[in-house]
Amino acid sequence: MNHEVLTPARLIQAAAKQIPVADAEFLLMTILGHNRHEIYLCETDAPANAITYFHNSVIKAKQGTPVQYLVHDAPFLDFSVWVDERVLIPRPETEELVTRATKKINDPSLIIDFGTGSGCIAIALARCFPKARIMAVDVSQNALEVARINIMKHGVSGQITLKHASSLSDPIFAGFKGKINLLISNPPYIPARRLPGLDTKVRNHEPRISLDGGPKGIKILQMLIKKGPELLAINGLLALEIDSDQTCLLKRIAPKANIEKDLADMPRYLFLRKADQ
Repeated sequence: MNHEVLTPARLIQAAAKQIPVADAEFLLMTILGHNRHEIYLCETDAPANAITYFHNSVIKAKQGTPVQYLVHDAPFLDFSVWVDERVLIPRPETEELVTRATKKINDPSLIIDFGTGSGCIAIALARCFPKARIMAVDVSQNALEVARINIMKHGVSGQITLKHASSLSDPIFAGFKGKINLLISNPPYIPARRLPGLDTKVRNHEPRISLDGGPKGIKILQMLIKKGPELLAINGLLALEIDSDQTCLLKRIAPKANIEKDLADMPRYLFLRKADQ
């Protein structure tokens, strides 16, 4: 009996008949711990347990489960975070928010990441600013549990403190008025009416609490814009990810804010700096 060759490349070729090639590659790279180049150069069979895991994951991916949840891994900038359905899967747009924010501030000592989710933003900032102290805040205790896993994974627990809160009016922020150098957030900003029309992978698997921004999508954004400046130090920066349709609404609330476009040329980021009064 001839032995069926089950090299990583052959596995991906077979899986690509059921799911996108990029998803198949991501699954197998993560399962095997190899990069894309290594996957295609490997001429030996993949381990039996990895093949089983991969086949089961392909079935679930075909049924609509995001591949990042299947292998509990999502890339973000130059690292990755552990994820499950308690938190959003990090997007490239949020990577760009962090990249732009870090270019607009110098050596911050105090940072707030509001709506931390998996903790990806807070971790990226801790890696970028090793001397900064960061408060990572979320309304979801479930999300904070995931963030704790990632903070420990990346060895930044000495820099990041996890806090449970739903608003900047929470008493935990009372001692930080006028002291924060950067307040950054990727809050829920999708208008409630648009939630039923989201991609099924998002609608059926990602946490609604992290997506639903209220009737106009600006419930949390409005709170951050109104309350955030009270916490900011002079020259401190408010950095927010927004929906591309919210520019006019948010400019009415914050006329001095700068709106920047993302890499797809869509309005995506709001930056507001606290000037010396």
